[in-house]
Parts: sequence; C-alpha cells; structure tokens
Amino acid sequence: MDSRVLLRLLVFSLMLGVGTAPSVYGQNGTVPGRKQKQNNTRLSQLVEANVIATHAYQVLLAKKSGKGDPHCYESGKLSDIELEALVEHQAKLLKSNMPAVNAWFRAAKSDFDPARDLEPILSSGLTAPANSPVNIFDHYLGQKTKFEGVKTRAIASLYQTVLEVERDGDLLQDEFAFYIALGLPVYVGQLHLTGTDADMLVVGQQLARRSCISPFDTGAAEWQIAGRKIWNWGEKNLHIRDEKVVAGELLREQDVKALRPRLRALPPQKIAVIGHSFTMGLHWSSPSSFVPIVIDVFRRENPKVEFKQFAGGGLTATRAQQRFYQSVLDWKPDKVMLVVMTRTDADYDALKQLGVGFAAAGIKTYMFDEVHDPASVDPGTVKRALAAARAGGIEVIEVGSILSSSPDAPRFLCLDGIHMTEPYHRLMAKEWLKFLAGARGAKRDVASK
Repeated sequence: MDSRVLLRLLVFSLMLGVGTAPSVYGQNGTVPGRKQKQNNTRLSQLVEANVIATHAYQVLLAKKSGKGDPHCYESGKLSDIELEALVEHQAKLLKSNMPAVNAWFRAAKSDFDPARDLEPILSSGLTAPANSPVNIFDHYLGQKTKFEGVKTRAIASLYQTVLEVERDGDLLQDEFAFYIALGLPVYVGQLHLTGTDADMLVVGQQLARRSCISPFDTGAAEWQIAGRKIWNWGEKNLHIRDEKVVAGELLREQDVKALRPRLRALPPQKIAVIGHSFTMGLHWSSPSSFVPIVIDVFRRENPKVEFKQFAGGGLTATRAQQRFYQSVLDWKPDKVMLVVMTRTDADYDALKQLGVGFAAAGIKTYMFDEVHDPASVDPGTVKRALAAARAGGIEVIEVGSILSSSPDAPRFLCLDGIHMTEPYHRLMAKEWLKFLAGARGAKRDVASK
C-alpha cells in the first residue's frame, strides 16, 4: 500500500481514538469537561447553601429586632419555623463527614446524602437580594480580582456571617473548616488582595454605601473589622500564622534563644492559667495569644512542663472562682497564673480568696501587675487589685511598665479598642518566658530589658 495512504489511515485512526490513543471518555462514561462542570456545580451548591441558611438566620434576626430593610430581609412564603429549620440544616451540613462531602462533589462513591441537609436549603426558594452584604461583597471581589464564582462566593459567605458578630466563635469557625476542607480560599489574601487595616477601611467605605440596611451594622468600620477578622482567622486556620508559627519565630530571636538552656533545665511541673480573652488563642486580633505561644515553646523545648488553660471571655475574678476554682484544684497544678478582671467589691474579695485557697492547697499563684486591659486603666482599679492579690499571697509580676515603654505600644490595641495585636502578645510571651525560666524576677530588672 502507498505510504501516503498508510499515513492517512494512521492519522484517521488516532482521531477516532483507535489503537493507543486515549479515550475522551472517563471510566464512568462521562466526558471529563462535563464531569468537571458537575463538580463545580456541586461545590457551588455547598457554598450557596451556607449563603441561603445564613440569610435565613438574618431574616429571623431582622424580624425579632425590628431592624433592617424589609425588602432586603423578607422571608417570602417561609414561616419562622421553616427559616429556623434552614438554620438547623446548615449547622448539620457543616458537621458533615468532610471526606464523604469531598467524594460527593467529585462525583465519586460517597456516603454523603445531599437530601438530608443540603437539598432542603437549596429548594427553600429563599434568596439574598442583590444589595445584601454577601452579594455586594461577592460582586466587589469579582471586580477587583481575577477570581470569580465559587472562590469569591466562599469568602463573601464568611463576611456575611461575621458581620453579625454573635456567631463568630462557633458557626463561623465551622464554615472556615468546611471551606478549607473543600479546598476553597477563605480570605482575600488568597485572591492576591492586600490586607492592612488602612486597605480594609477603604474597602469598607466603598461597601458601606452599597449595603442595604441590615439588622447589624454595615458601616465602614464594621466592614473593616470584618475584613481584619476574616484575614487573621483565615491565616490562623490555614496555619499560615498561628501560635506555632509565632513560637518558632520567637525561638529564633536572640533574647528567647538565650533562654532555651534554662527552659530545658526546668523540672517537670504543672501550670494552670485562669484567664480572660487576652489569654485565648481563638480571638481574631492576633495570630494567637501569649499563653498558647508560650505553651508551644515549652512543647518544643521542655514538654515535661505541662500547661492547662481555664479561660472565658470577660472573665472576672468572681466568675473565675465560681467556674474554675474547683476544676483547677482537681487538676493539682504546681502553679497558677491568674489573668482576670476586677470590677466590683466581690471581684477584689474573690481575687484574694483565690490566692488564699490555692496557697492552702500548696499551689503558688501569680498574676501580672496589669495587662493593659483598656477597661482597667484607672490607676485606682489597678492599685486595689494589687492590694487584694498581695493580701491573698499572690506574687505579682511587673510587666505594665515594660508594655508602656515598648516602642510597639502604639500598635498594641486592635480595631475593637479592647483586644491586643501580635506585637503585644509577642512581648508578653517573652516576659513570661523570662520569668518562668528564672531569667528575671517578679520586679522589672536588668535581665528583662
């Protein structure tokens, strides 16, 4: 046969998928492009279900509070009971087995049943209007980045939730975990946008003019704080910046690096920390607080020194005594660090009683002279707390003057005017490490400078 005819037959056979040419069909008989479109659709459904259910919650909130544009937060034909059912479906959806959800959206074999919690939300008929916060921010991201679709929608969904601040400690964190498990971006840095406080205020000023009136504040400052929260929590949940990252950085700094032999030489011991939100790593103002940072340093350098946190937001001495005193005694620590607020006569008395009670159990108790809690800046409040502490046998560690004289002090306070940023927690972690290592005393001395 003529060689030119043979060549034509070979080319024709390859075009038909004959011989060694790969088939354009997958094992399940679907065209790859079609399967990818199906995957994207299912992924979009998972995100949209969160948008719809969060909107349902906010419609209920608008009804109860009497705040919000009724055209923006109307329930349509849905009753309050049906709206509440959507909220409940969302909570269950976010707790789904994520490997199963991942397999489902990839159209692989899966135990995930979309009829249980996903489809009831999607078929509800409820939609967020174009001028709702979630939609104006999704539109903004589509205009300002090269991304669109499910990637911008997921981030907009997180903003939608965090603007109504009462669920940022539970539902929002579940949404972060859900989207991260699905491989979706969770903060605007992943879309190559910048993230300074000033940048976020500019964004907030633009968005505030477009948002409908909501049952929560949507002014420029609220958008700015929402941006800061999502950025910081995004980096924290992705482990880009968390207590482990900051602890590793501190251990490479010369003043902390010099402490490592002392830290390693400490004998086995148990240290309990009873504290308010300044001690909690979950808060959005910083990658973590000084307590988890110090704990992670010891995890690396001397795991025989064991820590346990007993924490609660807004924890006063009275509440600490009521909620944690017996639990701490049951754990039988060698030392207790108190970081609690004193506001009333009962608080000062409780602070003293905590010290006396722990001392009777053979436990040494410490507290800082002040941690720059904005609500305790009154010198009289600080002086009275220190007097109560000393009356209870609590050793007071001087750190207030070190914080005040730090060149980073102007950057300590975060946008909410209450909590502290990373520079504050880094300095607090260093001072506490120095104290624990025996490199400084309770009073400020040369070693602490």
